[in-house]
Amino acid sequence: MLRANIQKSGLLKEMIKPLLQLPWVQEGVAWVKFSAKALWELPRAFRYWRETLRQMYIMGNQALPLVILASVFVSMVLALEWSKKLEPFGAKLMVGRIVGISVIREIGPMVTGLMVAGRTGAKIVSEIGNMVLGEQIDALRAFGTDPIGRLIVPRVFASVVVMGPLIIISDALAIIAGWFATVTWMGVDSDFFWLSFKAGILPKDIYVGLIKPPFFGLLIALISAFFGYTIKGGAEGMGRAATRTVMYSSLGVLIMDFILTKIVLAFS
Repeated sequence: MLRANIQKSGLLKEMIKPLLQLPWVQEGVAWVKFSAKALWELPRAFRYWRETLRQMYIMGNQALPLVILASVFVSMVLALEWSKKLEPFGAKLMVGRIVGISVIREIGPMVTGLMVAGRTGAKIVSEIGNMVLGEQIDALRAFGTDPIGRLIVPRVFASVVVMGPLIIISDALAIIAGWFATVTWMGVDSDFFWLSFKAGILPKDIYVGLIKPPFFGLLIALISAFFGYTIKGGAEGMGRAATRTVMYSSLGVLIMDFILTKIVLAFS
């Protein structure tokens, strides 16, 4: 029995070995190790608090215009579409509830995450990548400074924290935009819109909408920092790293949103 188990174990290892040789698997393992080290050293963000605050300010300022524009127009489209679809049933007054729940639970967090993935992700990978190509990372190591603690951790921490204010602003303006579109172009009474909105929103909806963005920010920062930290190939490599950062970060936001939604629904 023991010999049979050993043989099965050896056979399993032989089957897994070719899989571990695949480039994307090796890259995934490297990312997990990189992320684990960055998370382990996350308390260093307080040691380099000036750099952390600077990154928060820069990330927030750069991402905010994109987040606002995207959230506002997506919300207005949502409001117009639902108003038109519900009109034949005499249920246009439900638009306030639909806009509120959709924006707070899903549209606000997802749009914010995707915009940050494109703007902040590209910023992080270009900054870290330029430092690697300019041998500044090697210089830090030569002086006995851990580049992950000094450069990566402040950016990761800042990306997580800045998502909070961004999502609050995004949700608020998106809801106002949905109200404006519904009242101005679909003829819904303003008071009815807000009564419907208040009746539909529960505290758990707000909690769900606030829980998701920090996870998105963490994932975006870890992916973009990894591709910047492992960059190779000069300017051409920089282009590849930036493209892959935006692609994987955006995909990661969508997958993370699905996972968090499933978890929340399972416990609600």
